Amino acid sequence: MTVLRFTQADALRCRFGASPLWETMSAVRVLNGSKHRPLYADWIAAKRQSAARLDLRGLKAVQPRVGFTPDFLTPPPKASRAKFATEIARVRSTPLEKVRTELIRSRDELKNPGAPEIDKMLDDLAGTRARLADEIEAAWETLIKPDWPLISRVLEDDIAYRGQQLTEGGLAGLFDDLHPTLDWEDDRLIAARYRSEDRDLAGQGLLLVPGVFAWPHLVIVVDPAYHPTLVYPARGAARLWSDAPAPPDPLARLLGRTRATLLVALDPPATTSALAAQYNLALATVAEHLSALYDAGLATRRRTGHQVHYRRTEVGQAVIDASVG
Repeated sequence: MTVLRFTQADALRCRFGASPLWETMSAVRVLNGSKHRPLYADWIAAKRQSAARLDLRGLKAVQPRVGFTPDFLTPPPKASRAKFATEIARVRSTPLEKVRTELIRSRDELKNPGAPEIDKMLDDLAGTRARLADEIEAAWETLIKPDWPLISRVLEDDIAYRGQQLTEGGLAGLFDDLHPTLDWEDDRLIAARYRSEDRDLAGQGLLLVPGVFAWPHLVIVVDPAYHPTLVYPARGAARLWSDAPAPPDPLARLLGRTRATLLVALDPPATTSALAAQYNLALATVAEHLSALYDAGLATRRRTGHQVHYRRTEVGQAVIDASVG
């Protein structure tokens, strides 16, 4: 169990951030793992040939299935919308003593099977730092960058939704829905299944980073050398590369296939731009259909910041249920 202790100042200084570096490292973990492959099966299949050309042996050694992955490879983003070039530059400039300390911890914690490879890395810290950064950069260029516009839309939608939760329900409202293993009690955030040191946030606040490749886990950064950070699974990530859900035929005959498809898609809530990207439709087309669903009482909409999220209403759900029979 890990406990993060908040003060009133921390509650006011919580913020969200999106990180292409975190997405890249999480994607590499998905490729190197096996336990959660079904969720990402379509993505893995799409990337199989290009991923086979990557040499990620260094990252595999320091990303054990259970254990510690060096924090210097994923420093918490300083900007709310971080740039990959800025993030990887921070990795390349990590003090070598920090590289050594975290590599040793990764090697020794929970009998990391990559220990022999890490022993070799410790003989040339500067070379290892450059090698790992090069592997991350290659993974970014091959695995994430081509899909970043789509990935970033999911992250932006999640941040807008969570921001609304925070505004309406405070930290209790946010953490109640963020992850099933989190509990908010007496100004403490309790991660029941996470194993790390407790931390007093001491007025720094908490950085919350949604991740498309984070499911189903949380990642909590508590090292005092870094800003306190919580990485959590982004809403809508599960179907990002999956085939779009098809509407029931009776519903398609009633509303038209495109409009019926969009009605089915409004769980979780989505923006016009996200739906246009997911279904390869023109923005104007999606906007017209969503407006019709809204006017008919099948969908509702809410503005969060600069974005408008559409959500299926109970009436909309009842229409879908009736069409299924």
